[in-house]
Amino acid sequence: MIEESPEAFIQRWRHRSADAELFSRPEGSPLIECRVGDALVQLFERTGPYAARPGAAHLIVNPCTEAFETSAGAERVLEATGLGRMRASGTVLECDGRTVCVDCGVPLVVSLLDRAAEAPAEGEAVRFESVGPIHGFVVPDDSRRSARRRDESPDEAM
Repeated sequence: MIEESPEAFIQRWRHRSADAELFSRPEGSPLIECRVGDALVQLFERTGPYAARPGAAHLIVNPCTEAFETSAGAERVLEATGLGRMRASGTVLECDGRTVCVDCGVPLVVSLLDRAAEAPAEGEAVRFESVGPIHGFVVPDDSRRSARRRDESPDEAM
């Protein structure tokens, strides 16, 4: 299992969220299209249909890969290779079991699917290709939520 729940995953990795621009989407579609760094990618939204509103957002971008390859240099690249797929390279910022945060110009929280593959170490330069779909977790703006709670009457908060 990669995650306990979407909420637990967000809590664990929110400090590695990426700045993104979300675009509008057809009603009922589970995919959101967004700009992350210089790449336009489609993500399978994991946080519900109304959390991803068009405009600026913080996202945990969570591609999955079968394996990482070590790279000679720390070139940071992020490019879409198809619907819900990407190719990226960068430096490992943080590891937690089979989940690795890679700085590819923006942070990507990458899940390693192949149990026989070895996870890279922090500071290592890596490259990988994702398998679809790429998961996306919209990180709520806690400051906005706290301000809204202060402004609501007790009846409105329920």
